[in-house]
Amino acid sequence: MVRAIMHGCNGKMGRVITGLIRDDDAIEIVAGIDTYTGTANDYPVFESIEKCDVKADAIIDFSNAAAVDGLLDYCVEKQIPVVLCTTGLSEE
Repeated sequence: MVRAIMHGCNGKMGRVITGLIRDDDAIEIVAGIDTYTGTANDYPVFESIEKCDVKADAIIDFSNAAAVDGLLDYCVEKQIPVVLCTTGLSEE
């Protein structure tokens, strides 16, 4: 089973992906990342990717453009693949 971190878990798409994965036996969300932590989840939620201490096989990102640089740095450091779905990125 693939263990995934949902980056942007409490946004609209993060909630949709969480719901879809809940019924999938091939993947589970083991942690979430979101600056808003007031939504109940079936997994622990951290305010930033740097605070997350949960091991995962991949990260699914539906956050915002401001969070992408830190996410990519984390993924390179930890050698974790990422599915980057955030929009509004600049050429930089």
